[in-house]
Amino acid sequence: MLKKNLFKIDNYKIFFFSVLICIIFFYIERLFGIDQFYHPDSLYYLTKHETNLAFVDDPKAILSTGFYYLSRILNYDYLNLIIFNFILFGLTNLMVFNLISKNNLLILSKFQIFVLYTILYFDPYRLHLSGHVLKETLLIFLIISFFYFRNIFLKIIFLFLSLFIKKNIIFYYIIFYLDNLVKKLFKIKKRFIFYIIIFIIFLIFLFFYEFNILGNENFSIFNFFSNTNLNLLESLERWHYRDMTGRGYDKIPNFQNIDFPLALIYKIIIWPTLIFSGIFLFFTNSLLFKLLGLMMIYFNVAIYYITKKSYMSIGLLVLLILLATYSTTFTSYFRYSYVAIYCSIVFFFNNVSKCQKN
Repeated sequence: MLKKNLFKIDNYKIFFFSVLICIIFFYIERLFGIDQFYHPDSLYYLTKHETNLAFVDDPKAILSTGFYYLSRILNYDYLNLIIFNFILFGLTNLMVFNLISKNNLLILSKFQIFVLYTILYFDPYRLHLSGHVLKETLLIFLIISFFYFRNIFLKIIFLFLSLFIKKNIIFYYIIFYLDNLVKKLFKIKKRFIFYIIIFIIFLIFLFFYEFNILGNENFSIFNFFSNTNLNLLESLERWHYRDMTGRGYDKIPNFQNIDFPLALIYKIIIWPTLIFSGIFLFFTNSLLFKLLGLMMIYFNVAIYYITKKSYMSIGLLVLLILLATYSTTFTSYFRYSYVAIYCSIVFFFNNVSKCQKN
């Protein structure tokens, strides 16, 4: 009966039930003392927007300012922004349902369907993010929209909208393409490998090459995304030792007491391992942070239970390493990485669905 009933779930029910769960979770958090400004960024987005709107003299500065415009459109009102998040949460679940669940209902057991739904639609951290004035709910919506729609013009629109909200989000899209690219490289005939290597070297050179553009004498693609005028190693060292003001319960080592670059090597190996496995829960006394660790363990166990596979991919691994080079506190690293992890899970189950359908 459960499978038959699930077939009767239409788009309206998915959307409105998702919004209802958001509202319930929102009030549950308040009962547990998690207030509306638990994240300092929430207050920042509501009170410091004016300093981020001056881009007349620097056109490229408009990138990453989209959330301040959104706040302005919604009259800097906390409730308006939360309602907006709830709507995006529902629309995201709607797209994920159409991508994945309709194909899976015929071949999964009742319990597997339940487990799948807890991962895709109602995991507690995504519900938590939707109840706070943060970018992540909007970014997840834009990335999933990019993946969901097949029309190239719609993809371009969602891509540019995501860049408008956070310019470095462009690196998150490698989770959709890097694995297939690597597979294709291994299939290329030997006589073409030399040309591929030359092309890759050229792209790397172009990424770091400095030239005059937009009024900058030493502009490079790398400097544009890193917001520095330093070279690669200097930028990595600056990121590693800067203060990102982590939580008091964040006891996960960030290796700032170790000399660079050895410290960075430790971090890009250990942090992705900790976050993917969830074993960072043993490095904190915070119950909430321990719950996040248990959630990551649940993701791995549940996904393997359903598919007998891991959702880890080359694209996700590379992105987790890149985020580790940029972050200095594990709490911020978790938030940045979660967007990539959730979108990777959706991408993974979509591929599984396609294989099962075939």
